[in-house]
Amino acid sequence: MTELRVEWSKDAGFDSLDDKRRFTVWQPKHFTSELRKVAAEVAAIKARHVIWCTVPHVTIAPIARGVDDKVRPGSRYFPYYTRPWISDRDFDAHRDPKITDDEARQVDDAIDAYNDAITATVRAARSKGKDWYLLETCGLMDRLASRRYAEDPLARPDWWQPYPLPSALQTLSPPPNSHFLAAKNGRRTDGGLFSLDGVHPTTVGYGILAQELINVMRLAGIRFFRPDGVTLRQDPVLVDFDRLIRHDTLVNRPPGNLGSALGVLGWADEATDLFRRVFSVF
Repeated sequence: MTELRVEWSKDAGFDSLDDKRRFTVWQPKHFTSELRKVAAEVAAIKARHVIWCTVPHVTIAPIARGVDDKVRPGSRYFPYYTRPWISDRDFDAHRDPKITDDEARQVDDAIDAYNDAITATVRAARSKGKDWYLLETCGLMDRLASRRYAEDPLARPDWWQPYPLPSALQTLSPPPNSHFLAAKNGRRTDGGLFSLDGVHPTTVGYGILAQELINVMRLAGIRFFRPDGVTLRQDPVLVDFDRLIRHDTLVNRPPGNLGSALGVLGWADEATDLFRRVFSVF
């Protein structure tokens, strides 16, 4: 989604550090092949506890914005996904960067296969006595997905429930969501879970992920201590979201006019291929 280009991995080169740069999506069989190698290396470390994370679906992070309305009532998908600074009115399918609903659906189907493989890997390791755990990052992001589910009751699967934001986030106006960050006159008017690159979380977004990791670590029996390093923290071990809010300038002191900032980001991306250059380092 950072490139808005779907290029499936090929049998030749998917396992080469240099050749795999040509691809943007792994075929599930290639992902599983690489996963086996990673799992074998992790198992050899003999770590006492291991947490594996599932892969989120690609249409939730606001780096790619769904254009117009869903393709049909009850669908998870929009007809096109493009950059967040390109409005519905200005979008031109013949000119602007995009992927289609079919491409997004195919990628999400592949991600579901990835997550099945990750889950099976953890289950197999636990059956052999390893203390491996699964953090359902995919489910977490789906429960936070604004346009995909929260704002479209017809699209919600039977299992879907909104993620309960910590009370400190619920009292913000508006509460953070997965839209692209928006602000006016120095006040946040939308978004708040994703930073200005549209992919990485804000500080409070990372706090939500940290809380979910803490919950899994407590299942593993990990103990948490107060800053003195001696006093044991009792359950529930909770992230201090009031403190995170104070330190999250994108949430409490966003740029004065993010409409103008979006225009600058759009210009920079068109002029310098900004997003491909930024994310190619990860």
